[in-house]
Amino acid sequence: MKQQTNHPIKLETMRVKRTYTGGKLLDTLQSISPPKDGNMPEEWVASTITSRFDVNPNAGLSIVEEGSQKGRFLRDVISTDPSGILGKTHVESFGESLGFLAKLIDSDKRLNIQTHPDNEKAKEYFDSSFGKTEAWYIIDTRIIDGQEPFIYLGFKPGITKEDWIKWIEEQNIPALENALHKIPIKKGEVYLVESGMPHAIGTGTFLAEIQEPTDYTFRVEKMTNGGEPYPEEVYHQGIGYEKMYECFHYDGYTLEELLDRTKIVPTVKSSDEGHVFVELLGTRNTTRFSMDKLIVTTTGTIPPKGTFSTAIVLSGEGSLHHGDMSLNVAKSNELIIPVSELPITFESFGEEPLELLIFYPPVSTM
Repeated sequence: MKQQTNHPIKLETMRVKRTYTGGKLLDTLQSISPPKDGNMPEEWVASTITSRFDVNPNAGLSIVEEGSQKGRFLRDVISTDPSGILGKTHVESFGESLGFLAKLIDSDKRLNIQTHPDNEKAKEYFDSSFGKTEAWYIIDTRIIDGQEPFIYLGFKPGITKEDWIKWIEEQNIPALENALHKIPIKKGEVYLVESGMPHAIGTGTFLAEIQEPTDYTFRVEKMTNGGEPYPEEVYHQGIGYEKMYECFHYDGYTLEELLDRTKIVPTVKSSDEGHVFVELLGTRNTTRFSMDKLIVTTTGTIPPKGTFSTAIVLSGEGSLHHGDMSLNVAKSNELIIPVSELPITFESFGEEPLELLIFYPPVSTM
């Protein structure tokens, strides 16, 4: 049992319903034909947390795809050997929580302008050890109805709390939009979005998001579901509007200041004729999580990192080798890679490179 869980584990895909639409590029990634936009625009990667506001109490939980643990929730597999999978130091700091959640998000419309609680407010209002700082890696973009892809991020200088509340109460959407920086985005860019900062993912954006492991989202624009209004809890998460307003950080930034604070420049960790290993987001940027990209044309090896990780294959097919085990992987496959002292070697088959995103937990506090 322990030896099996100490090897990488392949997981089923886990699409999640949201209040916005999209998912066509996710369908393409997952070989769903014909690809189309709908109300399942997110893939939760190696997830051990559940989605709020879903009638299915297990929505969001990843399931083991093959092997002796096939059909079990990843959360339950971890509970059988948390230190063996997550690492003793991680468990001492965070228990059986992964400490983060990775998602793929594909929007065909702009998401609701929103923010998330920081750790202090999450503890006060939700008795949660985690807030929701997040980071985005732009996988791809598409133009929809002539709209170039973009994000809204951060208050402009001079926006006050009183202004923000007034515009929310009036549902003055142009004023809410104009209060934020509208930033054109390109494939390959990385942004770090601290909790409390207002933001919205724009039309035609396909990204990977790594975040603290909560689903607390404060939304400021009223919506309807088939003509019926959503319950107020969808907006203030059950804590009421006055407390919701306290969760925004009302710091204003010029565009230059904002980009200096939020836009991350990836760095190459290693490369040769067979692979390129890139740090997209590291501990120099935040201690809450980190994210790498591995592109393999022939072979590439990841050295032991001293922690577990999760991963998703964005393109190609091949195999991974860990000690005496091998595992075939292909586009859209998801993995949890338990803590190990052994390196992992990836081989790429065929003409298309094997490309993976790899996600890491927060820095342990013990």
